[in-house]
Amino acid sequence: MALLSLSEIVKKPVIDIHGEKVGKLVDVIVSADTPYPKVKALTVRTFDKNTLNVPWTQVEGLGRQIPLKVGRDEIRPYDVQEHEVHLVGDILDKQIIDVQGKKLRRVNDLQLSPTNGAYRLIGVDIGVRGLLRRLGLEKIADRSRIRVEGTYINWDAVDTIHSGPSALQLKLPKHKIDKFHPADIADILDQLSVNDGLNLINALDEEAAADTLEETSPERQVSLIEGMDAERAADILEEMSPDDAADLLGDLPADRAEVILELMEPDESEDVRELLEYPEDTAGGIMTNEFIAVHAGLTAQQAIEEIRTTAADVETIYYIYIIEKDETLAGVISIRDLLLARPEEKLAAFMHTDLITVHVRDDQRDVAKKIAKYNLLALPVVDDEKRLKGIVTVDDAIDIVLPTAWKKRVPKMFG
Repeated sequence: MALLSLSEIVKKPVIDIHGEKVGKLVDVIVSADTPYPKVKALTVRTFDKNTLNVPWTQVEGLGRQIPLKVGRDEIRPYDVQEHEVHLVGDILDKQIIDVQGKKLRRVNDLQLSPTNGAYRLIGVDIGVRGLLRRLGLEKIADRSRIRVEGTYINWDAVDTIHSGPSALQLKLPKHKIDKFHPADIADILDQLSVNDGLNLINALDEEAAADTLEETSPERQVSLIEGMDAERAADILEEMSPDDAADLLGDLPADRAEVILELMEPDESEDVRELLEYPEDTAGGIMTNEFIAVHAGLTAQQAIEEIRTTAADVETIYYIYIIEKDETLAGVISIRDLLLARPEEKLAAFMHTDLITVHVRDDQRDVAKKIAKYNLLALPVVDDEKRLKGIVTVDDAIDIVLPTAWKKRVPKMFG
């Protein structure tokens, strides 16, 4: 089966059935509703400078010249459908996502394959050879014995990013992009324009979009949230941890932040509003109010049963905090302590009471230093009455002390 590169046929003469020149091929139109898009029409630039879409049913084949099955006057102009795209105008030189390599690539050429009297788009050339071919230098490189390997990706392993009205926006997002680690998607987002980034983030479900936003820089988070529909933004922020959502909303204009908060579920909105009350450079400003706290009078078995009912709403569980009836912090136990305790043993009997805490108004850098000094995974935050208000986790401490460029180099061991 002979493969054909798009660059081999673009600008080639189009000849009618009588041998008369109609014009030059300038684009190929394919249907984007199948894994391997089928050629539906050719775009021809006629010698009187007009553009004409010729249906594939009137085309004899593709090659160094493109013969038609009809005369010039018998061509039926083809109307491009909503789900169809132009290979040159919409894909060539555009950015695509290589869903196997999890990278953003540039399309240097495209591969077509003949099948049952038609042609289908089967692959993308992202290598130097494709670029040389388009420049007419491929044969020169071969004669000079310059070794340039072709780099191809099957079209089925490609997702496209396109800002225009094309129906090819993120062709297979649910089967492909959603399987990426959020950090990989964030790496791709960093290379895209805001509009293309919005197309990518809007193709993800709310949970995947939230996880991805948490991996991106604050500046990119703001630009993406500002550019999307407020209801969509609210749905995504509901899936984010309250502290991350509060940080993001705190960077938005006040009126935009308020609109989004009003659209969020009341419980989620209340958690975020509580965190927004604290200055961003304090313990309260960086803490999360998602933590596990149980009362001191419970037994180990009762505590485990209570934790089972509340743990689903908590992102991470490092320690179990023990509180009195007035919400004051009385002690802390580890998951290991709880699992090894006798079921009937009261928490007060084995909880640690020599507590390391910070105040909601303490400076964030002092908080980070204390976490590092005592080698903690999380640090409880209390108010003037010693009531437990939240916790600062080790990854939040890393965010404070490391520059943005270094954060992604640190593995999330406890996330």
